[in-house]
Amino acid sequence: MNKVTVALTCPSCAGLLSIREGDTHTVCPSCSSSLLLPNAVRRYVLPSRIESISILRSVRSELKKVNPGSVDNTRVSKPVLYYVPFWYCTAQANGYLLGVEPIYHKREIPTFDTDVRNPSARIVSITRKVKTRTGFNAVEREIQLAGSVNISAADLEPLGIPSLSADSQLSIQGLDIQHNTLPDGLEILEDESSRDGVFVDPVVTIADAHNQTASYFSRLASGVGYGLEERWEFSVISGYRDALVYYPLWITDFRTGGGSYQVVVDGRSGNILRGRFPSSGKDRKIITVAAALLWAGILPYTFDLLFSGRLNYSTPSGNQSSCLPVVLLILGAMAFGTRQLLKILSRLTGRGNDHVIY
Repeated sequence: MNKVTVALTCPSCAGLLSIREGDTHTVCPSCSSSLLLPNAVRRYVLPSRIESISILRSVRSELKKVNPGSVDNTRVSKPVLYYVPFWYCTAQANGYLLGVEPIYHKREIPTFDTDVRNPSARIVSITRKVKTRTGFNAVEREIQLAGSVNISAADLEPLGIPSLSADSQLSIQGLDIQHNTLPDGLEILEDESSRDGVFVDPVVTIADAHNQTASYFSRLASGVGYGLEERWEFSVISGYRDALVYYPLWITDFRTGGGSYQVVVDGRSGNILRGRFPSSGKDRKIITVAAALLWAGILPYTFDLLFSGRLNYSTPSGNQSSCLPVVLLILGAMAFGTRQLLKILSRLTGRGNDHVIY
């Protein structure tokens, strides 16, 4: 099926209008007329509860935990407030479902078994439940569902934050916005320029959001027929009501030890959602010392076996055999594992930003 594109024109001069998703008004580029879009999607914003100075304190506090020695040499850039968009779609599913519901007869049967936990008792009596299918009923069920779903309208993956979609099973950890509900405190957004911060344009269109919403409600409607066999269903998704909600995220950069790092902070709670921090290296030192102690304990014992002759033993048939190949195989495996461990530690040391918050 071919897609139909409708071009909106200015009622004053008939010039083409450039309108973004979620715009409630626009200015004609030809005649500079200010136009109000009455059927546009309503836009809301969740104001940030956190000031920029609190973002700097959060970053320094986290840095003090993971690498106290780098706090004095750290330069944190001025945080920037971004408002990222989410589609809040409400809809309903109506229809009916036909199917076959099996009828089971349940009964309890006494059986006997050996009690392995009590050696003194040989046989115990156990009652088992048996379910036998005896027939079926034709079932007709009505589908009436209503609800909402939140869908990410911009790609947050570059920030390390997963996107919400109709296929998401859980909400994004750390954010107030949930998979099906919105937090309190929404404010109507009339003019972006009246607020401090950068508003991210939605890249997911309202049509795509409706498709995801329809998929979500179709799955819910299909769940009405749980337990039915040979079912047939028909449902219609309708009653779409949409809103574009902007959520506050603070993003800041800092430099320390010759490296550059980025941190994303939730504008509602002030918690660090994602970010990288330079590790103090204590974990690498602990792993290195543990590997060295392991070799220090094994090598003397191995040399003692090699030079004392205790590796040789007599088989049941009277022949002489040696454990030397087995010992060499174990040493070779340990040497290979140690080499791989040193490579990993070398890469971590060269990268430096090995403490990740996610």
